[in-house]
Amino acid sequence: DKEVYQVWLIKDEKPERAGTFVTSGDGKGSVIFKFNEEFTEKDWDQVAVSLEPDANSELPQGEIVLAADI
Repeated sequence: DKEVYQVWLIKDEKPERAGTFVTSGDGKGSVIFKFNEEFTEKDWDQVAVSLEPDANSELPQGEIVLAADI
């Protein structure tokens, strides 16, 4: 009940949180994240989604369920 998916943007193997979401009963979920100037200035290497024990993780702790190079 407390697990959530977190989206991470990764640069030089250092992840930064980019949103949290839960899925609906039919398995669909979405996240909206507004990029501030700090985020738009970086040339991100990867985006990843992890399943976290709660919504408070500052770094990925749970299982990475999706990752892709940008």
